[in-house]
Amino acid sequence: MNKPKFSIALIARNEAETLPRMIGSLKEYQERGGDIWVLDTGSTDNTVEVAKGLGCNVEAVGDKFRINIDEELANKINNKFIVDGETSVVNAGESLFDFASARNYISDFPDNDMIATPDCDEIYTKMDIDKLDKAVEDGFEQFEYNFVFSHDHLGNPVIKFRHCKFYNRKKLKWVGVIHEVLNGTANKKYFEEDIIKLEHYQNEKTNRSGYIKGLAIDCYNNPENDRNSHYFAREMYYLGRTKSAIKEFKNHISMGKWGTEASQSMLYIGDCYKKLGDEGEMLKWYSMSVGKEARREPLMRMAEWYFGKAMYKQSIVYAEAALTITQLPFYSNYQPYYEHAPHELLYVSYWQAGDRVKSKEHWKKAIAFMPGNPKFISDAQFYKDEPKISFVIPTLGRKKGLERCLKSIKNLNYPQDKIETLVMQDSFENRTGVPILVKKGVKIATGEWIVFASNDTEFTPESINEALAEGYLGYVAFNTGTILPDEGNINEHFMIRRDIIEKIGEVFDTDFWHVGVDNLLKAKMDKLGIFKRADKAIVNHFHFTKGAEMDEVYKIGWDKLKVEQDRALLAKKLKEL
Repeated sequence: MNKPKFSIALIARNEAETLPRMIGSLKEYQERGGDIWVLDTGSTDNTVEVAKGLGCNVEAVGDKFRINIDEELANKINNKFIVDGETSVVNAGESLFDFASARNYISDFPDNDMIATPDCDEIYTKMDIDKLDKAVEDGFEQFEYNFVFSHDHLGNPVIKFRHCKFYNRKKLKWVGVIHEVLNGTANKKYFEEDIIKLEHYQNEKTNRSGYIKGLAIDCYNNPENDRNSHYFAREMYYLGRTKSAIKEFKNHISMGKWGTEASQSMLYIGDCYKKLGDEGEMLKWYSMSVGKEARREPLMRMAEWYFGKAMYKQSIVYAEAALTITQLPFYSNYQPYYEHAPHELLYVSYWQAGDRVKSKEHWKKAIAFMPGNPKFISDAQFYKDEPKISFVIPTLGRKKGLERCLKSIKNLNYPQDKIETLVMQDSFENRTGVPILVKKGVKIATGEWIVFASNDTEFTPESINEALAEGYLGYVAFNTGTILPDEGNINEHFMIRRDIIEKIGEVFDTDFWHVGVDNLLKAKMDKLGIFKRADKAIVNHFHFTKGAEMDEVYKIGWDKLKVEQDRALLAKKLKEL
């Protein structure tokens, strides 16, 4: 294996904990003779000893690159940037680190002109040395690659963007006290993640107090530096200087530079107003952000805001709009917004809005992005494959009533390819009767569940979903109205699973003329211990006991003599049960 044609240069201060992880990611690089240089800038832990023990070359410079802040400079900076008595960003007597000068200094030490300068709290999760060497041989002087800035608790990328700290030291130099950038012209090449990938794992113990100070000084000395203006405003927002942050974000926008970054400043202004409790200004700035640059971030912010207020239909509008936007190559992209997050929000919102089909569609997409997410796994219980349902409808006369029932089945919020409708026609001349027609319907039905319907019923859109949610034991009665004191109408229409029918032999006892079959069936379900009534599974029952006309069909079913015989038969069968 050939010695790498590039070198590694690191800046360290109290990085004894993070350095072994970074160097560990360079194992093959070191084995092939690659040189690693560490500039120690005044560590008080054993960073120097750790670096040397890991085979690094160490240059220790103490406080060589620190800048001191006097009272005059502190007052000028605070007067320019801080408003409404918010906390000062710098104070007299403080000092900060000049990152650009330090990086330029250590870049002169390595063996090669091509150098990579990652931070100590980062690691290379991929580095194809041979392909990088080939690019150096081909004359490329600056490498760009994907950088994962932050991760969620499961280790998935949250913020990821194109990045470059890999360059030819003779072509490019660092500029900027803090948030330093490479300046100069070089022949660039971008590498996909199978060649090189750098990931950030920040040490929470690292003192970052100098960051905002450096940005404040740089923005004071270089007022046209749009990038650092944005970073400075962002840091003030993070650290609670909300009104001062708004002022600086607006200053950044006024520079009229990079539109995508200006859009991000507008997004942050919306976040600032949210923190201040001004929801009108918050929504206005989110909308302005979308208008400036089509990105998912502001749309998702609005979707999340409406979701938090249980305004699910509005949340759906903005989250669906977000999905129409593809990802731009921008360093502040919030990666979950381009992966699982919109689908997670949508599957819950659609569920709450009553659209279970769309809810399942987005749940599947969310879990495809994060198969190990505990919440998505738990929510799988709500998305089992919908069972096939057979509606058995004994009918006699009532053409309009039958049409109303069939239309309501078509309007169910349930996959139509999982619905079978069987209309069992009776006749006035040679009546068969409901119990026998239901038995015939069940015999030819192919569904896992059987629904007993009729030409005086109308199913509400969510009735089947609500019934299935309650009837997991295999039986559930619909809510067809107020239950009478004797509960004689508690089981008028229902769903029953095929395996339960097999246990009891038949749905309705065919010894009956009409009345009492539902009461006997309920008693059988009570004996099995599975009877349930789903209050939210509403079916409108246009029965003569509820104000409908006592037509010829009802007169046949409710013949006085037949009713008396059915009730006597019911009493007998209940006693035998």
